[in-house]
Amino acid sequence: MKERTVNGIPIREVWEKLQAEFPSDAVKKHPSTGMAYIPVEKIEERLNNVVGMGNWDFELIAPVQVCSFGADGFESCIASGKLSIYDDERVPIVRSTGGAADIIYPKESTRPTSVANSVDSAVQDVFKRCAKRFGIGVKGKASTGSRQPGREPQKEVVVKVTVMEPFKALPKGGVKAKVCCDGETLELFIWKKQWDDLQKAYGEKFQIGQKLNEMTFRGIRKEYRGSMQLEFVSFDKKGAA
Repeated sequence: MKERTVNGIPIREVWEKLQAEFPSDAVKKHPSTGMAYIPVEKIEERLNNVVGMGNWDFELIAPVQVCSFGADGFESCIASGKLSIYDDERVPIVRSTGGAADIIYPKESTRPTSVANSVDSAVQDVFKRCAKRFGIGVKGKASTGSRQPGREPQKEVVVKVTVMEPFKALPKGGVKAKVCCDGETLELFIWKKQWDDLQKAYGEKFQIGQKLNEMTFRGIRKEYRGSMQLEFVSFDKKGAA
């Protein structure tokens, strides 16, 4: 039986090459969070080098939509797409998923900063998520910031977030809520000990069902099952914004 190939390379080697760790100079750090990420152009470069420019394609499955969420009508651009890699018989191997990017409004303004940027961010989010389903950008620095996940402590960073919904109770204590950080929607988790300390220190501000507008704090960003999460650690001296 003839072995399946892509760009003349056996399929098993294609997966190894696509999933290889990116060199350190290809890994960038987010200016606000310090989180490592692989830029879209580096993922495209990896695809071009391994499978060939004419052997892969990315397209949206449906037009980008602007959707509102929650009682306060927070808006996000929602997109879905698919990344296809063609073998040498032109049979596609497809990975598809969805993505999103929040529409940001300046304080006390009804005019968004840039819907076009939010649309572009949503499409890039879909592309990166599809690439991850092929294993691109998953290993090493790109996903964990460490060559040995779990061996080194996660780095704390100072973040400012817009809280998008009231705090919801977790089964074993503590709370969670969706927040917006630098145009990205994340789930914020405040574990039981930190939550109890916040209630003692700030009283009514930190109650189940209560919603803050903004918070500035020290936290840890980490990836869990393909989604980014934010864990509360402590307030700086300024506390809640």
